[in-house]
Amino acid sequence: MSLQPSSRDWRLAANDFLRGMTSWQVWTLMGVSDIRQRYKRSRFGQFWITLSMAVFVAGIGVVFSLLFKQSVSEYVPYLAVNYIVWTFMSGVVSDSTAAFVQGTVFLRQENLPKTVFVMRVMVRNLIALAHNIVIVPPVFLLFGVSPDWRVLLLMIPGFALLLVATFLVTLLCGILCTRFRDLPQIIANLLQLAFFITPIMWRVDQLQGRGWFVTHLNPFAIFLRIVADPVHGKVPELYDYLAALTIIAGLVAVTWPIFARFRARIVYWL
Repeated sequence: MSLQPSSRDWRLAANDFLRGMTSWQVWTLMGVSDIRQRYKRSRFGQFWITLSMAVFVAGIGVVFSLLFKQSVSEYVPYLAVNYIVWTFMSGVVSDSTAAFVQGTVFLRQENLPKTVFVMRVMVRNLIALAHNIVIVPPVFLLFGVSPDWRVLLLMIPGFALLLVATFLVTLLCGILCTRFRDLPQIIANLLQLAFFITPIMWRVDQLQGRGWFVTHLNPFAIFLRIVADPVHGKVPELYDYLAALTIIAGLVAVTWPIFARFRARIVYWL
């Protein structure tokens, strides 16, 4: 069996992508339904997402500001923004492992585009992100943080790059984890490691120039900077944008051929 996609495979993959993107009503409804189902019969509903984030930032922010001997007024806003961005990234990667498995019922009965289930994961996590962002303005007001709106606009291209990267990661992990059922556990453990080696609760300058590879070769750290730094009033380095584009190019080079070659086999692996 050849692993090289045929011209027909490429055409079908492109058609799947186009059909998936135009089926926005389907994946939007699926994503919203997932959130509603998760908090069904709950008194606070989806706002448990916001409440959980607020409690974490308040508790960990105060404790770690004392451990790191930093001002609470500087550390808590820093942690709030970074942890919210991290929660979105890690949530997408974690959910991607079951992107197609969760859609087993639909995939076995309907000829839906596979990318619909990728977008379902994206929508679900974007809704959670929207709920979490709610705590940022109160935190900034409480501690007197005034963002530079001109720098803040740089978050838009950074977030756009993050969305492209997470879409590709979701598609790749969804395919591989459907075929190899041990991968979700491996990815879960890698995410735990990534949390500690990514500057979420600690600052890069605390390394005092050491561990360059941790901050500049870590994909999570790169995307965290291009999204979170503008909110902190910092202009991301050109290196970060170039590194993000390089990561996306690498993901396209790996993900698209795999998707083209094995797209039709996904339903048989469920």
